[in-house]
Amino acid sequence: MTSFKTLSIKARQLFLLALFFLYQEGIHSQIQGIWHSNFQVAGKSLLMDLQIEGIGRDGQIVVSIPDQPKMKPQNMDEFHLFSDSLWFAWKMIGLEYSAKLQGDSLVGTMKQSGLSWRAVFYKEIQLQKAVESKIQDPKAPFPYAEQEVVIKINNKVELAGTLCMPQTNALKKFPLVIMVSGSGPQDRDCEIFGHRSFWVLADHLARVGIASYRYDDRGAGSSTGVFENSDQVDFANDLRAIVQHFTKTFPEASIYIYGHSEGGMTALRAAVHNTPIQGIIEAASVGTSGAEVLYAQQYLIPQISGYNEQECLWNQRLYQKGGEIALHTKRSEFENQYATWLDEIWDSIPKKLLQNGTKKEVLFQMNAFFNNAWARQFLAFETKTYLDQLNIPFLVINGSNDVQVPAKSNQDGFKSAMSPSSLQKSTFYILEGANHLFQQCHSCTIPEYAELEQTIDPQVLTWISAWVLEQQKAHR
Repeated sequence: MTSFKTLSIKARQLFLLALFFLYQEGIHSQIQGIWHSNFQVAGKSLLMDLQIEGIGRDGQIVVSIPDQPKMKPQNMDEFHLFSDSLWFAWKMIGLEYSAKLQGDSLVGTMKQSGLSWRAVFYKEIQLQKAVESKIQDPKAPFPYAEQEVVIKINNKVELAGTLCMPQTNALKKFPLVIMVSGSGPQDRDCEIFGHRSFWVLADHLARVGIASYRYDDRGAGSSTGVFENSDQVDFANDLRAIVQHFTKTFPEASIYIYGHSEGGMTALRAAVHNTPIQGIIEAASVGTSGAEVLYAQQYLIPQISGYNEQECLWNQRLYQKGGEIALHTKRSEFENQYATWLDEIWDSIPKKLLQNGTKKEVLFQMNAFFNNAWARQFLAFETKTYLDQLNIPFLVINGSNDVQVPAKSNQDGFKSAMSPSSLQKSTFYILEGANHLFQQCHSCTIPEYAELEQTIDPQVLTWISAWVLEQQKAHR
């Protein structure tokens, strides 16, 4: 016969078990649903929504960007989803997020392109925060006209941009500078860390009588197309179409290209196709090769961030191996080959360099960076290949403290690869104390870009406008 005491113990056990399941169900319901965030990174205010369903591998995380309606909600393939925490990797753009449930919020850290920032998600809809303007942002009144110009590239891509026309250029032969941004999807102002360097440059040029056109990259701003599915050849074809458009619109205009960083590579790719370009401004751009610049920066960036020699060399080695595999394998083979090599050397990598990152996370990062057509074209790019085919003047400007495109080696690369005629007509400047964005820097690290008040050193603006006006005078 079962005793009353035994029944009580069993009842308590069942009661506690029921409470446990109720508690678990409560946690599940808290993390599930739609979450909203508003965070600031790289000088921009961004909105992001998460839709979370289920738990574990049967669950689902969908990410959407409310202020970019052209971008469809993305289902995360790489994720971990628990009752009180989550992690996901947005492979297409190399973004990771890990967070824990704290009260009625999801509190965590996002990482992308070497940056990390705090991101908190709430159940309440968030509004975008205003971002403070920088001290060099142009101020009205503007003594020039601005016009929205949309250029059709093909049936899927239209590029939208701003044409700045000084009043003195009406119905006359005039110089027109087309601005080409560097790596990543940039808007027409080339807004990086809150700095709008192309807007600042366009304003300066217009005030001294030089017209300009700056445009949103594919999939950015008001331009259509999918940036992530595009490569360097696509970007060069975009530029060629833009040049052709303005050659027809203003047949007497002299067209110059201002290419910042990778934008200088785009300019060279476009210029060799009999494109009517009068001159190119290579601003902090590649004078050697894509591979050489990438490997150099993967040593210099950690070095200036405080890592020791061994850690810097190992970081460089991780990228060199990725580059070697990318250049000599099919895309379907990259991940397996890099994973095999990573298994062999994993225990030798300095722990500080990994920052508690797992082997899977490193593999994800390298696969996202290297395993695409753009990366292979970037790595294989040799500046000499294009300079051999050109006989036009160049203005080459670099910052002495640039850790992304080192000044001396790339200036030497341009000088040694140019034809004698082109070299004689070209001008070279190194701006002392300046970083990759031509800001006067202190620590000269990449995160410092956002902290500095200066958008671009005025000396660079003067060098550019003086050179363009000098070339224009020579053509008359």
